[in-house]
Amino acid sequence: MTDGPAPERRPLVLKFGGSAFADLDGYRRVARYAARRHAEEKRPLVVVVSAMSGTTGRLQQTLDALAADPPALAAAMLLTAGETVSVALLAAALDAEGVPGCPVPAAATGLLAQGPGDRAELISASPEALSGTLADCPVAVVPGGQALDAAGRTVMLGRNSSDLSAVATAATLGADTCELFSDVPGVCTADPYLVPEARTLSRISYEGVRRMSRHGAKVVHEGAVDWAERAGVRLLCRPFPWSGDPEGGTAVGTGPAAAVVVVRKDSDVWSFRSGRERRSAGGRLRAEGLTVTEFDTEGEVCLAVPAGARGAARHVREARLLGGLCLVTTLPADGRAEHTLVPRAEAAAEARRRHALLYPDAEATPGQTALPPDKARSPRSDVLVGPAPAPARAVALAPVPAPVPAFVPEDDCPD
Repeated sequence: MTDGPAPERRPLVLKFGGSAFADLDGYRRVARYAARRHAEEKRPLVVVVSAMSGTTGRLQQTLDALAADPPALAAAMLLTAGETVSVALLAAALDAEGVPGCPVPAAATGLLAQGPGDRAELISASPEALSGTLADCPVAVVPGGQALDAAGRTVMLGRNSSDLSAVATAATLGADTCELFSDVPGVCTADPYLVPEARTLSRISYEGVRRMSRHGAKVVHEGAVDWAERAGVRLLCRPFPWSGDPEGGTAVGTGPAAAVVVVRKDSDVWSFRSGRERRSAGGRLRAEGLTVTEFDTEGEVCLAVPAGARGAARHVREARLLGGLCLVTTLPADGRAEHTLVPRAEAAAEARRRHALLYPDAEATPGQTALPPDKARSPRSDVLVGPAPAPARAVALAPVPAPVPAFVPEDDCPD
């Protein structure tokens, strides 16, 4: 790597998740914060934005209602619309604050990807286009999770990939830090929406966060961690609105490992007849850009994959869906992974029980995370497709099985 620009001219790179845009006032709050940071630090500013909370999910529901396995590029065109809307709205909000903000399309981000259009792999990033934008405009507003493929088409880097866009942008522009804002206080020892006793970690290593992401935690995109480590970019995971506390949030870089609990509440669990069949299916799913966890229970050879992922069904045809079950994983600091299957309704209680085993004194330990409010869904997230249909009437279900103790491997399941 080159030395890059002088520190005082290195751009600030800030990423805001969809929770920051739960309403239109969210765009105003982000615009005011960005304007203040730009004024105080007098450096070029890149703001990477996600879709407003709930939008991508509604777009996915609409697509699912039309086609079971739509073309990847068609899915990408639809699912990236939410970030494009956020770029336009934030640029307008910045202008209202008196700060020229340049809306940047995917074609001008300098990000190049390959693979399926709706979960492409980011392979390179070049600074020329964004550097030119920042030379003419003090603030660039960039859509998260978007890139171009070799044919010049807009592709999506998978769900929850705004982190990846932000970190790759920071790396290619020579920034030494990338700040990631979300609706939680930082990287926590469990999902604080499920485990009120979860602690916010002040520091954690790249590998520690990568393991969490690999096992299904929605902390920092796994690819973003890889880009950050290679480029030496420190990550700061912070809540928004941000209080400005210099000791708040979590610094990701050269920190220690951590013991955590992960609940894969948005994944399906499939049981295979043999480890060979599972490994074959897992390899094919990973090749399509999906996060997969392989594990054994006392009586099942299992694999967890994101629920409803396009094309996943054709790779698990020989498997049996364990409906109603959820994977809860404990990741001790020593590198092991302990997996347990429980009924979905009991996942939060199981996560709290396992967290208490890791942190028996959590209630008295500094750094504990206060339970945040329920995740907010923007009332304007239906702007592109209209309101969601009313939920189907509840029907009686067969009793779900009791928790299934899982085999505890010495190391993570092999890829």
